[in-house]
Amino acid sequence: MSLLRIEDVRKYFPIKEGLFVRREIARVHAVDGVSLEVNPGETLGVVGESGCGKSTLARCVTGLHPVTSGRIVFDGQDVTRLSGRGLKAFRRDVQMIFQDPYGSLNPRRRVGSIIADPLVVHRIGDARARRRRVQELMELVGLNPEHYNRFPAEFSGGQRQRIGIARALALKPRLIVCDEPVSALDVSIQAQVINLLTDLQGELGLTYVFIAHDLSVVRYVSDRVAVMYLGKVVEVAPGEQLYREPRHPYTYSLLSAASVADPDASAARSRVILAGDVPSPITPPPGCRFHPRCPKAQARCSTEEPLLLGVEHRAACHFPVEPGERLTGATRSGDRP
Repeated sequence: MSLLRIEDVRKYFPIKEGLFVRREIARVHAVDGVSLEVNPGETLGVVGESGCGKSTLARCVTGLHPVTSGRIVFDGQDVTRLSGRGLKAFRRDVQMIFQDPYGSLNPRRRVGSIIADPLVVHRIGDARARRRRVQELMELVGLNPEHYNRFPAEFSGGQRQRIGIARALALKPRLIVCDEPVSALDVSIQAQVINLLTDLQGELGLTYVFIAHDLSVVRYVSDRVAVMYLGKVVEVAPGEQLYREPRHPYTYSLLSAASVADPDASAARSRVILAGDVPSPITPPPGCRFHPRCPKAQARCSTEEPLLLGVEHRAACHFPVEPGERLTGATRSGDRP
């Protein structure tokens, strides 16, 4: 049985106008009908361009944003409408690692009290037991336990993210949502943090939802990958299968733009340059949302929304990319392949 099920989840943010009487004039369709499953012990990677709804989905899963509609089921329990004690209990099992290690830590508080906050909120242990637990967590994530009383400014960016990881582990959660946890770090530090997360998963039996825009990072850490575009999931597949044979033209274009270490492989592939800009999430296109930019789009794509079909490898596309097919993309004036 899956540990987490996301069932047709939608999250819309209202746009209002008026000085005294505020009325809704439009909605931002941040997440629009997403359905996913996460199995115990696996890592589900979620990728897509900025603004596609990845981080909003993460906040819906952790209960930081209430959903507009749909259900989120954790370990068989519908947690969509939890509040009070129920939400507090849920957050013992589901924690989040935030993107910015500088902005997610209060600079006026010592790191020991920051890491101990979940223990205090949930009334776990006395002061001595909490200090011992915090020092254990600091050692677990590769920090010196003796630095318990230091302030965040006394640590590097990578060390601050380790503090955030320690805080997320304090309550021994079963699921951790990682919202671009390495995007603000240098490349060499990224590798250290990713390896730490991988080691912790094996040691503690954790389940991850790993959100990122760096395809190489997602490929390294993920068992399965979900690709999002303009609030919707357009493709889901086992990691290596998706990278080897992408079926959705959007996934294909993302992979064609990703960096490759092998210069021969990089020179041999064709870059797909998409026409136009990402449409507004306030007024998304009808039919397939990718059709205004898609090199394979046909008349059907602008009127009929494709379903996410398949078994292990699912793609929401009327005309998926066939094995061995090469896309050239639609090039705008002034673009260069």
